[in-house]
Amino acid sequence: MKKISFLFILLLTFVAKGLAQDRLKTLTEERQVLYSKYKESESQSSGIFGNRTKDDMQSSIEALKEIMAKDNEILDELNNLSEKSKSDFTEQYNDLIQQNNELREKNRELTELSERHKGWSKENHTILESIEEEKTFTLSISAVVAFLLIVYVIKFYTLKSKYNELKKQQRLE
Repeated sequence: MKKISFLFILLLTFVAKGLAQDRLKTLTEERQVLYSKYKESESQSSGIFGNRTKDDMQSSIEALKEIMAKDNEILDELNNLSEKSKSDFTEQYNDLIQQNNELREKNRELTELSERHKGWSKENHTILESIEEEKTFTLSISAVVAFLLIVYVIKFYTLKSKYNELKKQQRLE
């Protein structure tokens, strides 16, 4: 969601810059028209012997005043663009700092989870080793008991056959 809003703000910034640049271009074109008007008024000489009259001079002064006013508008627009650019840069910088902080927090959480996982892995490994040792011990005891049982059964039948032989001998005697 933050990425979408960031992209939306970025799009608005480009649109606003485009509009501001269009406004600046329009003001510059208007200034060029005013400058042409001034040049035309400078070339006017309606006085006797081709001299400039007071009215000619006044029209040149008026044209210069209009040019100065237009220059002031252009400077204001440039200042607005500069301020907008600075605020956009500051906003983007703050967004990047916020994203950096969020990424650091996520990295810290991942490191924490990784450490917990390592602890669990060690614990699980220890449990598996103890289970394996118990299994080996149980298997060993079972093997010993089975061996003793086999020995007992063999001994039992051996003794029983000897007992039966003795009994036969005693009956024969």
